[in-house]
Amino acid sequence: METPEGLRRGLAWLRAMPGSAAPLVEPHPQPDLKRAVLIMLAGIALFSVLNGVVKDQAQRFPVNQITFFRNAFALPPLLLILLAGGKIHRLRMRQPMRHLTHAATMTLSLMLAYLGFRLLPLAETTAISFIRPLIVTALAAPLLGERVTWISWLAVLLGFAGVIIVVQPGAGEIIAIGALCSLAGAFIGALNTLQQRALSLTDHTIGIAVWYMAISSAMLLPTLFHSWVTPGLFDLLGLIGMGVASGLCTYLVMRPLAYAGAAALAPVQYTGLLWSIVIGYLWFGDVPGTAVLLGSAVVIAATLLVLRRR
Repeated sequence: METPEGLRRGLAWLRAMPGSAAPLVEPHPQPDLKRAVLIMLAGIALFSVLNGVVKDQAQRFPVNQITFFRNAFALPPLLLILLAGGKIHRLRMRQPMRHLTHAATMTLSLMLAYLGFRLLPLAETTAISFIRPLIVTALAAPLLGERVTWISWLAVLLGFAGVIIVVQPGAGEIIAIGALCSLAGAFIGALNTLQQRALSLTDHTIGIAVWYMAISSAMLLPTLFHSWVTPGLFDLLGLIGMGVASGLCTYLVMRPLAYAGAAALAPVQYTGLLWSIVIGYLWFGDVPGTAVLLGSAVVIAATLLVLRRR
């Protein structure tokens, strides 16, 4: 039987000796903003539905169990995509310790976000998550030595003001805890973004995602023995399906970067707020108040200010 070209290339890489730590340089497709936007819109829509599924599951299962299923079962579709395209060489790991810290911070960020899903409406948690790129801007100066302009600092302060409008301090203990979890998840996620930026200089983006999911699953596995909640057949299928869908969604939101820059695509991510409002209303009966809409608009405006300035 003839070996398929993609598999033959993959096996050749597995037999090869590890290369140097030089940056990955591969030919990119021709720029195509329309295609990039359409793929990103589909990915954001599916991820928004997925967040609704996670919010529903978070009412019955501990967040470490949900995160484990999310990462463990996201691996097969991503690996199949790499094998089918003959891109298995993108899994080459050049900085193992950075992959470990990246997986640890990403796992913690995801679990905190899921706690936020349990305690807050989807629209509020989504709005708070938009503060993440602004935190990255604020941390880029002390951690990476990047020059941050006064307009960027103004945008960061404006974004935090928008989050304060959304969470409404003093609105209730449960809401306050949920908001703190979401904010902590966004802050740790921002640190994780900086780690990923450093990793992307030597490792491929989809390889970073695959290694994160694999390492995270291994980290979470021992914790399941202390908090396991046995799911029924329907819930088990839901947890597995959620994981598989996460892998496909991850690819959908990463693939557009081959056709357009991150800054050009960033505004598309705000369609997630519209989806979260619709899903929250239809699925959970959550009606966003004026404060949520106003605060979300302020955060979005602040982020767009940073992007336009850069």
